[in-house]
Amino acid sequence: MSLSSKVLYDQFVHDLELKWGSEESKKIAQIVFNHLFGLSRIDIFLNKSIALLDDQLIPISKRLLKGEPVQYILNQATFYGLSFFVNQFVLIPRQETEELVALILEENDHGVQNILDIGTGSGIIALTLRTHRPKWNVSGWDLSPEALEIAVRNANHLNLNVDFTCIDILNKSPDVDKYHLIISNPPYIPSSEKSSIPGHVVEYEPELALFVADDHPLIFYEVIANYALKSLKKRGKLYFEIHEDFAYQIQTLLSHLGFEEIAIHLDLNKKARMASAIRA
Repeated sequence: MSLSSKVLYDQFVHDLELKWGSEESKKIAQIVFNHLFGLSRIDIFLNKSIALLDDQLIPISKRLLKGEPVQYILNQATFYGLSFFVNQFVLIPRQETEELVALILEENDHGVQNILDIGTGSGIIALTLRTHRPKWNVSGWDLSPEALEIAVRNANHLNLNVDFTCIDILNKSPDVDKYHLIISNPPYIPSSEKSSIPGHVVEYEPELALFVADDHPLIFYEVIANYALKSLKKRGKLYFEIHEDFAYQIQTLLSHLGFEEIAIHLDLNKKARMASAIRA
């Protein structure tokens, strides 16, 4: 590697450190270089023009320094080994959601089943499940037409058949005994926590998909659980991604509604971030 290319790489990482920190800056650099050049190692520079690299990196660097997430800049995010288109109409995929998908795949076999993902956003849960369970009939609902456009775009890119529909679960009547699994990663962060959320999340990611009113933080869990109580088939399963601070309340809610085998699952950081239950 030439000295000039090494200097360029180091400068890119250094420029980001004040905004993103040392380790995060290195991760961002790897994402950017892998996206631009198809390689994740620094030897991508060996056969590249320094002038060309500079032209490509400068506009990306400027947006990163303003706090914009790299996934929105590149319109790309990786989830469970798959590549998804994302923009500011949908959330950036997170590790906790990957763990929810892993739990669902671990607990459910390949047989034909009807699956519903409520609040599907970019479609990452629905499309990942469809990838790993080709026999499943998967549907995804969202209130946002813009988000659903992205979900359809991702389905087309992955050549997967998922039924995406614009539906507001807060106003949806039950579909009796229809689904084997109902899954949701709904908005669950109380508005009062905004001040403790990183700026790049609050300023760029869709508020509608993140926050709920302080006086009713479990609204989506209550509505979805009541919908699932009738819409799941007997012994059908309900899966949630949850706020760690509300794990006990969600467990109590599901118990009061009559669900069985209620479980709170810890993520890799030992935080209560998933819940599951079975319709009696």
